[in-house]
Amino acid sequence: MTLKLSTVQSRLLKAQNNPRALSLYILNDFQVKDCLLDTLMNEAFYQSNSFDQRDRSFVFSLVYGVIRWQSYLDFVIQQLSRTPFSKISLPVCNVLRMGLFQVLFMDRVPDYAAVNASVALTRIFAQNYITRFVNGILRQAIRAEKSIQLPDPSDNQEKALSIQYAYPKWLVHRWIKQWGFDQAKSLCIAGNKIPDITLRTNTLKIKQDQLINALLSSAEKVESTEHVPDAICISQLNEPVDQMESFKKGLFQVQDEAAQLISLMLSAQPGESILDACAGRGGKTGHLAQCMNNQGTIYAVDQSYQKLEMLNFEMKRLGITIVQTHKHQWNKAFHSNNFDRILLDAPCSGLGVIRRHPDMKWKKNEQHIHRNHNIQTKLLEMVSSHLKPGGHLVYAVCSLEPEETTVIVNTFLTRHSHFTIKKQHDPILNTFLTDDHYLMTVPSKHHMDGFFAVCLKKES
Repeated sequence: MTLKLSTVQSRLLKAQNNPRALSLYILNDFQVKDCLLDTLMNEAFYQSNSFDQRDRSFVFSLVYGVIRWQSYLDFVIQQLSRTPFSKISLPVCNVLRMGLFQVLFMDRVPDYAAVNASVALTRIFAQNYITRFVNGILRQAIRAEKSIQLPDPSDNQEKALSIQYAYPKWLVHRWIKQWGFDQAKSLCIAGNKIPDITLRTNTLKIKQDQLINALLSSAEKVESTEHVPDAICISQLNEPVDQMESFKKGLFQVQDEAAQLISLMLSAQPGESILDACAGRGGKTGHLAQCMNNQGTIYAVDQSYQKLEMLNFEMKRLGITIVQTHKHQWNKAFHSNNFDRILLDAPCSGLGVIRRHPDMKWKKNEQHIHRNHNIQTKLLEMVSSHLKPGGHLVYAVCSLEPEETTVIVNTFLTRHSHFTIKKQHDPILNTFLTDDHYLMTVPSKHHMDGFFAVCLKKES
């Protein structure tokens, strides 16, 4: 008997205080819903709010780990199973992925515990012969762990990288073509490393060294970062970030170093009028206001009421008073004065932030890149018309794909001779600038998210 997925999900939710059951519930949803993993995680924890910090951390590690290594885990299952992979039902496949991930990657979970817990989890929704199947595969995996044969790069580079580092073949193909095999391999490795949490000190309220001292009781590791002033790296948390007293007081925002560089590139000044054209939840909005010493005006524009509500909450938490929010879609005229500076943090594939969002591996494809290219081109055309003569516009994406980066900028400059690339001389930015004065942060090289940005100046 094969149970409907809805029945499986219902039974998993009823398994109280079982972090593996919740993990399986999330992984099942991830495969069938067109939804970001962060959203699914938040929804699941909202429905099952009985987990302490230790259990929540385990769920995060297990779910993100399985998704990060999904195609590698599937390869191992195919090596061990006599049943064709396509014939294994989704919930059973995810139980196997979870069990394998614990055996192969989670040193703190003993092998016998991973097997026993997987078998018990399967019993929640499946018949005995399926639990025996799960038990057999995982026990084989323990015996065969050191003898799993991976594809040889000398035979097929794309297949080898795709399986060994768990990336879709289309993306590996792009990266080898763009960067070469060695650099593509480095990008794959960097994307699979679990990053620490990076914060940006809210200097409107506190200094960096004071914040570091305030955070020592909330995390095992707290230290300043290498490249960006006011940035702090934390890990091994004792409590969720949003439960920290320093968070509630608005002393910081969570923001990667690469994202902080984007705001520094715009170099917004106190008293200016700034357009944040795709403001989202307000990470860069808060940084811009901080750079402006909370003096001037920022028009934060987004098409989502929900994101703008979150942005307004963030600004209130941070003590920022210069932000005005506007719900707007850029396929319509925007009636406002010209701006001194504009930030266009454009919607993109997100392939530069895979290390933080491994779901981007499996939720994106080349069609997304081409669709984003068209949207980005139109957005840059529209928002650039609102820049004052002599003003600066930063175009940025969390992607390193040419169609979303250099191709966009070169096409725009060909059409608009009164715009030029502003040459940067900031010592903080210099490390990340190309010869063409594009800012590019490469995860394998700079140990931060992958971002592209350029500052365009409108001639007076």
